[in-house]
Amino acid sequence: MSFSEDYRQTLGKMFLKSQLSWNIAIPPEELHLDELKLKKPIYVRRLAEFAEKKATEEFGYFLAVTTVDKIREGIVRQHSGEVVFPVDFSCITFKVFTGEVL
Repeated sequence: MSFSEDYRQTLGKMFLKSQLSWNIAIPPEELHLDELKLKKPIYVRRLAEFAEKKATEEFGYFLAVTTVDKIREGIVRQHSGEVVFPVDFSCITFKVFTGEVL
């Protein structure tokens, strides 16, 4: 997702709701057959990676994950045994645009 100049002008606010998709790698020892038990390490990793990332030029500062929209089927990494899950989620970001005053 990128912000076009006209989108920035019509939005006119610093707090944005963004839709992102990141890959989450779960080590073999955290994998469970029970779907509910498997979601917990995915959520925990998502929040940890989100907190570590801090900010990007495109989206600004990451403040909070609001919803985990979809966890897609995982792919096993041959060398490590980790399973990588593509996760779609919504978050709140803080981005200051040119001409805005804090």
